[in-house]
Amino acid sequence: MRLRRPEPLLLLAAALAWPAGASAQDGDTPPVYIVSVPSDEGLDAVATRAGAAARAALRRIEGIDWHSPDQRFLGYDDSALSVLERAREQLRQGQSAYLELEFEQAITTLESAVADFDAASAALEDPGDLGQALLFLGASHAFNGQAREAQSVFRRLHTQMPFITPDENTFPPDVVRMYERATPRDARRPQGQITIDSNPPGAIAYVDFLARGRTPLTVDGLISGDHIVRVTRPGATPFVETVTVRGRRGGESSAYLVDAPDMEGLSTQLDALADAPVEEVGDGPIAQVSSMLQVEKIGIIRVSDAGEGRVTLELLLFDVASGRRLVRGEQTYGTEVGQFEERVAQAVTAAFEAALTTGTQAGDDEVIPAVHSEDTTPTEEDDGGGGGDVTEEAWFWILIGTVAAGAIAAAIAIPLATQGEPLGQDTGGQVVFRF
Repeated sequence: MRLRRPEPLLLLAAALAWPAGASAQDGDTPPVYIVSVPSDEGLDAVATRAGAAARAALRRIEGIDWHSPDQRFLGYDDSALSVLERAREQLRQGQSAYLELEFEQAITTLESAVADFDAASAALEDPGDLGQALLFLGASHAFNGQAREAQSVFRRLHTQMPFITPDENTFPPDVVRMYERATPRDARRPQGQITIDSNPPGAIAYVDFLARGRTPLTVDGLISGDHIVRVTRPGATPFVETVTVRGRRGGESSAYLVDAPDMEGLSTQLDALADAPVEEVGDGPIAQVSSMLQVEKIGIIRVSDAGEGRVTLELLLFDVASGRRLVRGEQTYGTEVGQFEERVAQAVTAAFEAALTTGTQAGDDEVIPAVHSEDTTPTEEDDGGGGGDVTEEAWFWILIGTVAAGAIAAAIAIPLATQGEPLGQDTGGQVVFRF
C-alpha cells in the first residue's frame, strides 16, 4: 500500500509539542532532585511510577542540576548518560528529517537513536523518548514504502509499550491504520509471564519500562515477544536484560544488585520518609537522603491509598541548607498509565518552579487552589478519576502555603492545549497558580 505524504501543518504540531530536552550539566546550577515513596502497603509500583514521572519533568526544568543526584540515585555511570543524551539529540534530528520529508535520513538517524536508547536502558527510567523514536521510525518506514519494516517497529511498540500509541492529531490516518494492523495475534488475550527475583530481595522490578512491584514477583498478561526487564534499587547499579516470552511459556530473570559504597543504606532511609515529620528537614531521613544525594533542594512524593483504584499524592519540597519546607500540596488521582504520569509531571513542574522563585510557606492553614472558572469546576464524579482529558482537570493540584508573611505574590502558569473557553482568568488558555 502506498501512503500519502504527511501534511506539513499536521507534522508541525508534533515538532512544537516535543520538548527540547535538558541542557548539559552546569556547575553553577543548584543540585535538585525528587523521590517518591509509598505510605501504604501494595503501592510500591505506583509510587515508583510517580517518582519516574516526577523526575522526567524535573529533567526539563531549566536552571537546575539534576544530573549528579540522578546518577547517584539510579546508579548509572557517565557513559550511559552520554549515550542517552546522544540518543535524544538523534531523536530530534530524526524527527526534523521526517518533518522535512527526508525519510531515508530520518530512518538512519532514528535507528541510531533507538539503538542508543537500548544501549543506555540502565539510565532510561521514562520510556517516552524511546517510544517517540519508535513511532517516528515506523512512520518513516511507512512513507518510504517499507511496510514490513514499519510493521516490525510498530509490533515492538505493541509488545513493550502498548500505552504509547500514535496520536491521530500528529500522524496521518494511514500510519495509524498500519500501527493497528501490526497488533500481535495474542494482544487481546496475552498469557505470557515473567518471574523476577533479586538478591537482595525487595528491589523494584520493571517490565517494559513500567514498574510492577517489589521482587520476588511474577508479571503476567504479557504479549509474546521480547520484553525488557529492569531491576533497580536506589543507589545500586540497575540490572537490565531482555527476556523472550512465547505464548504460555514464561520467562525468568534473576538480578544481583550491589550498592555503591557511598549509597549503602539509601533504601532504608527512603523507606523511613513515609513517616517522617514534614515541618522541616530536621536531622532525620530527609536530611540523610539529601546528604547522600548531595542536593540543595529535595522533593518528596508520598503516595497513599485513596480507594477505588485511586491514590493520594502529597508533594513536599525542602530547602536543605535552611531546613525550611518550601511547598506542600496534595491531590487524588486515578492510576491509569499515561494520564497518571502526565498529571504528576504537571504538578512537579509547577511546584518546583514555584519553589525556585518564591519564599517559604507560612503554614498548612493557607490553601491556595488553582484559579478556575465555573465552567471548569470539577464534579464529584470526575474528581481524581482516571477518565477525561487532563486539561479538563487542570485544577488538580493544590499548593499549600508557599507565601511567607509579607512576600510579594508571584504566579506560575502551566501551558495547556485547551479549546473553547479559557481556563481561569488567563485568556491564553493557562491555569494560573497564585502564591
